[in-house]
Amino acid sequence: METTRYDIQHLTMRVVDEERTRVFYEKVLGLVDVSSDDEHIDYAFRKGEAPFLTMLLKGKAQSVAQTGLYHVALLFPNAAELASLLHRLLTLQIPVGAGDHTVSEALYINDFEGNGIELYHDRDPKGWQWTDGQVTMGTSEVDADALLSKKEHDWTGFPIGMKIGHLHFMGNDLDVADHFFLDFLQMYLVTDMRPGASFYSNNHYHHHHAVNLWQSQHSKLRHLDEAGIVSWQVIVDEKYFSLLVTRAKDMPGLRGNTNDQIDIIDPMGSLLTIIHD
Repeated sequence: METTRYDIQHLTMRVVDEERTRVFYEKVLGLVDVSSDDEHIDYAFRKGEAPFLTMLLKGKAQSVAQTGLYHVALLFPNAAELASLLHRLLTLQIPVGAGDHTVSEALYINDFEGNGIELYHDRDPKGWQWTDGQVTMGTSEVDADALLSKKEHDWTGFPIGMKIGHLHFMGNDLDVADHFFLDFLQMYLVTDMRPGASFYSNNHYHHHHAVNLWQSQHSKLRHLDEAGIVSWQVIVDEKYFSLLVTRAKDMPGLRGNTNDQIDIIDPMGSLLTIIHD
């Protein structure tokens, strides 16, 4: 299987309450405001790093159930750093869910507006089990005590090497989602949980994206002026980008297609921007 570059670089969300947003992302998690005004906040994991998250302010509350982001998943470099944040969250009495997915160990929290965030570390890929192109991902309880025992220091902010590991969406049609991720983005279907969800990836990863219908099967597409995901950006290599330029010509939702950038509306109604290195 040929390796391609596929890095999820940036996510833009719209939020209603600036104060609650700042308290959660800055005071609880420790993200760094690298640029802000009365319209937006750009967040980086660490001072001096490029922003990976933009919060557009003054959003409207959602008026109806709609498609969007189920969670953004932040990938930690190791279990010890994840344990430090778990300890902090428990100390602050932030509600934390958890799941041992065999390939990874994950914590789940919501910000103060209900946006989902997964915090996880991957287990050694050599131990992942693949059968006919499908990866085995279970959901069992996390041994919180065992994870906390790996903590090496108190939480002082995100470590070096953080990234967006995957984006999990709420969709309303898996056939449309499969067409987008498999036929257009040329990903692999790595876990088929129909009729409820599909998981997709490049490079034999357990998943870069998932789309589920668990809460959104009959929902309307995103209203981009309302709270929730607005856009996301990925960077790919030139060979992959050239393929996508060709395939984008026949895709619904195409907004721009040049030799430097593709802008396309995804099946959830948010804007995907693809650039190349």
